[in-house]
Amino acid sequence: MPVPPSSAHHTAARQAPADSGGAPGAARAAGGPAAEQREAASERAGQRGRARGAAPAGTSAARGRLAGLRDRTTAALAPLGAFLTRFAPAVAALTAAVLYGALSILMWVNYYSPSWDLGIFTQLMDQYSKLQAPIVDIKGPGYNLLGDHFHPILILLAPVFAVFPSGLTLMLCQTVLFAASAWPLTSLAFERLSTKGAWLLSFAYVFSFGLLNAVTAQFHEIAVAVPLMAFGLVWWMRGRRIGAAVAIGLLVFCKEDLGLTVAMFGAVVWLKDRRDFRWALGFAVWGVMWFLYAVFVFIPMFNTGGGYDYTDNVTLAQTIREGLTTKLGTVGFLALTAGAIGLRSPYILLMLPTLAWRFAGNVEGYWNLSFHYSAVLMPIAVVALVDAAKRRHRNFAPLVAAITAVALLSQTSIHLLWDADRYKVDGGPAVQAASRYGSVGTDLHLLAYLAPKTHVYWTSTLGGVRPDAIALRPDDTHEPVESWAAKNLGGDWRLVYSGGGYEVVARQS
Repeated sequence: MPVPPSSAHHTAARQAPADSGGAPGAARAAGGPAAEQREAASERAGQRGRARGAAPAGTSAARGRLAGLRDRTTAALAPLGAFLTRFAPAVAALTAAVLYGALSILMWVNYYSPSWDLGIFTQLMDQYSKLQAPIVDIKGPGYNLLGDHFHPILILLAPVFAVFPSGLTLMLCQTVLFAASAWPLTSLAFERLSTKGAWLLSFAYVFSFGLLNAVTAQFHEIAVAVPLMAFGLVWWMRGRRIGAAVAIGLLVFCKEDLGLTVAMFGAVVWLKDRRDFRWALGFAVWGVMWFLYAVFVFIPMFNTGGGYDYTDNVTLAQTIREGLTTKLGTVGFLALTAGAIGLRSPYILLMLPTLAWRFAGNVEGYWNLSFHYSAVLMPIAVVALVDAAKRRHRNFAPLVAAITAVALLSQTSIHLLWDADRYKVDGGPAVQAASRYGSVGTDLHLLAYLAPKTHVYWTSTLGGVRPDAIALRPDDTHEPVESWAAKNLGGDWRLVYSGGGYEVVARQS
């Protein structure tokens, strides 16, 4: 039976490609122009495929070599990584000690003095080491520093200062104390976060603006408060109630306002677990009691004016209307230091007492990131982050904190590590010349250096005192120091040393 033409056409079209010797032209003839176009496209695709197929052989080999190198590098570094992770708290503390110690030494050898505070505390420790009342004439003739702030815990440093009587000793003590605070916080981070998150948070803490600015502001009483806060909070989170209570409780002897922080810790304890009500009440009572005693009894007892000097610095009206942008910026940076997620933790409430007195004050330096005012807040930020970070935040929140630390390095004086010479003052010979006299009036740069060697005064707070010698820079007095002394203190003065930009003049009897 004859096959219909249409059927014959389709049969030929199906069979032609199957013939091993079938010519492509036959298929094209059978399929028409559309088939030719499909065939051409197929040939072009095949050529491209063959061109691409040649490359992967070399590329795959290169990728294989890179993967092998990566695997070998990872295997070689694995023991180092395991070692560093195992001893991470020690690594963090050692890094902090080297960093803060280097900054302290560079400041000391270059006579870098951002304020009179190091001179004040050096004179205080000199008195304590001699078992004498803490009369600090740098603040003013006969000024008892117990009438300024409440920091009796500093007497514990007197034995160290007695052996090494120097302002550098105080800065290195602060270095050790700050570095020690990194140990428990790093340990807690590795317990509660991922390994990557823990390393990031450790970095964020060691390089935080609060600690770096405290280091370059030189020594302050909060040097002792920072490790007490760090150990106390970590021990409480681990359930070590007695140790935590001792560490947190001792904060009241570091500075008067920290009594309110201890009281706030009582509120945090209660918010975390209502069953700890007795602990919470105990912290609240202890903190408030010592705050009231320090501000209204102890400090006025020794204060020359019979009161608390910093009451005049607090103004509610100014708190509301002035420096609002700066204050909001400080709050924002503290929140980012806690990885932002830390705002969900009750521990973040511990920042409120410190921020309250800072923002209520009329001193602009209280409001921003400078000096030492944020140092005690850094352990709080870390603990709040760790407490609030759930599984999905254990990398991201520490990353936020680390990025914040890097971004805020511009707000610190870390550049002193490579640029300290720019601030160098050649004060050594002047100190040596002036220390031969029983009492000396000098500037900010030499206060801490002369305090252990002689009876030193700051020329801006001399009052009616006429010291035996004056050590100043003519560039600051805008006239010869001999003339300045005669004009401002009266009497006759004789130049006994000139060099390094300084002149030392002695009073003639």
